[in-house]
Amino acid sequence: MTKQESDQRTTDRLQVLVLADDEQQSNDVINFLQHSDLASAEIVRVPRLEDAQAKLEKKSYDLLLILCRASSTPVGPLIEKLRVPAGGAPLLVLPEDLGRGENVAEQAKTGSASVARMNDATFLRSVRTCFAVGDLVHRRRVEDDTFRTLYSAIEQAADLVVITDSAGTIEYVNPAFEKLTGYTRLEVIGQTPRILKSGEQSSALYRDMWRTILSGEVFRGVLVNRKKSGESFIVEKTITPVRNPDGKVAHFISNDRDISERRRLEAALFQAQKMDAIGQLAGGVAHDFNNLLMVISSYAELMQDSIGPEHPLHRNVQEVLSAARRAADLTRQLLAFGRKQAQSLQVLDLNAVLRDISRMLPRLIGEDIVLTISPDAKLEKVKLDPVQLEQVVMNLAANARDAMPQGRKLTISTRNVELDDTYVQARSMVPAGRYVLLEVADSGQGIDPGHLPHIFEPFYTTKASGKGTGL
Repeated sequence: MTKQESDQRTTDRLQVLVLADDEQQSNDVINFLQHSDLASAEIVRVPRLEDAQAKLEKKSYDLLLILCRASSTPVGPLIEKLRVPAGGAPLLVLPEDLGRGENVAEQAKTGSASVARMNDATFLRSVRTCFAVGDLVHRRRVEDDTFRTLYSAIEQAADLVVITDSAGTIEYVNPAFEKLTGYTRLEVIGQTPRILKSGEQSSALYRDMWRTILSGEVFRGVLVNRKKSGESFIVEKTITPVRNPDGKVAHFISNDRDISERRRLEAALFQAQKMDAIGQLAGGVAHDFNNLLMVISSYAELMQDSIGPEHPLHRNVQEVLSAARRAADLTRQLLAFGRKQAQSLQVLDLNAVLRDISRMLPRLIGEDIVLTISPDAKLEKVKLDPVQLEQVVMNLAANARDAMPQGRKLTISTRNVELDDTYVQARSMVPAGRYVLLEVADSGQGIDPGHLPHIFEPFYTTKASGKGTGL
């Protein structure tokens, strides 16, 4: 039944379809109804079964009245044919004579029909009863349709839906709950939502939640829950109390929306804003520091010109100038980090850069660590900023030193590699193609899996205060 037909049942007058091949008999019945308190009913007469079926397929009726004769088709099969297209409308069978009433009643047992006699005083009462039954069936069907729609909506909802009794015992969870938490419906029915407790909320929050919902009010909040796997997830939770007809809270409906990805993006945005502020600060400091380096370099050059190459302090002044130039290179790197200055990209032999770095690394890592450089003799050229590469290698070497306090082995190697589609599928940020690989490996304790997501954050460190920057 369509919505339009459903509305018509409640807004228009009662609809009656009369199936009778005897015109005189049907006229008698119609006249009888029109002179009763059902005179406002709209009555439509059809002579054949096919006509009745066609009418029932186009609209719904409040009553299907069948007038049968002794010579007509048996009523049982007739009702069976009409019952489906009738859409549940009540059927009332009126036999032609008094003597056939019992036979008709027997035949009508297979269908949802009532039997009445024309001269029986209960005929009008039977019609009214059929109307009442039809209205009841119609209302029940609407309620069932509404229930099925609501159930389908909850089952297919993207948010987590949990229904508990008044004590908090879980009675229902939807598929979205199973998909996100990893718990099946059978595992959680009879449990309480405490199985999702992460321990990251204070007990005061839970007390406030119970105080709110037990008073009949809606609770709203953000909670960190834990999946079956132990992984945490963040939800926007809404708990609504459901009252029974007596007004007492009988159930709670919890609707949770997973906002873990949103929080991750918010954290990433905050980190980006923080890095931008640090970049601006680094750029400002680098400019001031560069001015000081210019003064140091200028005085060192004047001193070097004054004392001459044979003077014993000439070598010391040369070291001052070398240190000032290296500090200037680091300052340029800070300016590049602060987006105040472009990178100085050059086409270089990576092995040559490593040879220069390897002369300084032993002093950085100490005597207890064995440094091995393994360059590829046929290494291709690369375009890079040598100062930035030097800083990267020195930081990795410093971290390796801290990971091997008893001393072991540090290896730096280079080689040509070709990354195929298989590699790219696992690391989508790298396009397929030919690359030069710089590999820094140590025999230290390694990185804890919990720290791996943070290794590319420039100021993240696991070191104690004063033990290094973690760069």
